[in-house]
Amino acid sequence: MPFSRIKIDSVDLSSVLSEEEFNSIPIKKFSKNNIEYSDDKLNLFVFKNGKAKVSIYGDEQEFVLYHLEKNNIIIPVETCVIEFLEESEVYVIDAIQFENFFRTPSFATAVLASLKLRAEIERRIIQMLVFKNCRTRISYFLVEVALMQKYLDKKEDVVINLDFSMQEFSTFIGAKRQTVSTVFNELISEKIITKVGFHKYKILDWNRLRSF
Repeated sequence: MPFSRIKIDSVDLSSVLSEEEFNSIPIKKFSKNNIEYSDDKLNLFVFKNGKAKVSIYGDEQEFVLYHLEKNNIIIPVETCVIEFLEESEVYVIDAIQFENFFRTPSFATAVLASLKLRAEIERRIIQMLVFKNCRTRISYFLVEVALMQKYLDKKEDVVINLDFSMQEFSTFIGAKRQTVSTVFNELISEKIITKVGFHKYKILDWNRLRSF
């Protein structure tokens, strides 16, 4: 299955744990704009509902690693900040519960697969930042999102709904907002993509977009 940093894999806990195990997991509620940092405890977060973004900061700049939504998994760490974009509820599995649940093969497989995917996403991000220029980063990101949307919608013609501003988009690819706006305008003028609505774009030339 394709994935993108705004639509990643998920784990339905109710399908991989017994009813008793599932009902034993505490739920923590977060309000919109709440910020969550790692504490001294080792916890596994699984989103019951809502949406959040995971970011790192440096030199007063933000870089978004990925978005989280229903059934997504994360282990909070000191180097990342979780910002809740809407009212959310999260299953919080502590180290003791995790040890017990890990004896269930379906749970262990689901969690390991999810953590492996996180590592793959972060390696791709590193490669993108180290080896790709801004235009290539934007093209790569758009193709990644489009392939995921194409997979979900089962359609050949894909309209990408980015659902965030150019400023927010720039935090995904590590570039200045003005540079991102310039590249988008170039892609539109070259008839590689076209804007079809508010934050919505259609890819007109897949081959050229993927060639950058």
